[in-house]
Amino acid sequence: MECLYSPHLKSESTNIILDSDESKHAKVLRLREHDLVLVSSGTGTLAKARIIEINQGIYTLSIEETRHNVHELSFRFGIALPLLSSKDRMEYVIEKLTELGITDIYPIISDRVQVHSFDVERLNAKAIAAMKQSKRSILPTLHALEQFSSLSDIAATYSTIIMGDIHGNTEFPKEDQLSKDKGLLLCIGPEGGFSEHEMSLLRSIPNIFPIRLGHSRLRAETAALALAAISSFHFE
Repeated sequence: MECLYSPHLKSESTNIILDSDESKHAKVLRLREHDLVLVSSGTGTLAKARIIEINQGIYTLSIEETRHNVHELSFRFGIALPLLSSKDRMEYVIEKLTELGITDIYPIISDRVQVHSFDVERLNAKAIAAMKQSKRSILPTLHALEQFSSLSDIAATYSTIIMGDIHGNTEFPKEDQLSKDKGLLLCIGPEGGFSEHEMSLLRSIPNIFPIRLGHSRLRAETAALALAAISSFHFE
């Protein structure tokens, strides 16, 4: 069953009208009247709906069943990662982090990051496509680009921080060592690693656990996806 996106979907909705972009996507998928589809609100609601009208290319759907937080982890799951030098690689990692269940993405400018334009609209489009492909009910929040100095404030909104570190521990912390009440934040450095100044700031953050992801140095996007996949499995 195909999955569509409508931010207008609410738990009490009976009918919804897709916007022009999503209606075009439905047309590309060759969806017709009476077809059943899934619709994600991006805010936690996933509905089964039937197409009841196609008028001048705009699709109207009747909601038949509504569920909440489908295919989602039971905790807030954020990641702070460097702005990647390649726009294609940045789009790729946003797409895959969405598939892996991340709820919040914090792009960071650190000492060893090459700053370039940050196309929020295009990255959000990649996240929406990945959300629909994986049939998630939550669209990750792509936060504004921040300087590294903001990382301690971001970390303070989470209970536990897991940092990818080639010199870190080989085992994840035990359940009794951490809390997920305010969520779990992953932290990935740029290629070449964090500077000494940045590492000093990171070590001062309470409840941070450095974890080694292997014996070799990984590209930033590889480390981000590996840590997200391992963490979602380990802590769920």
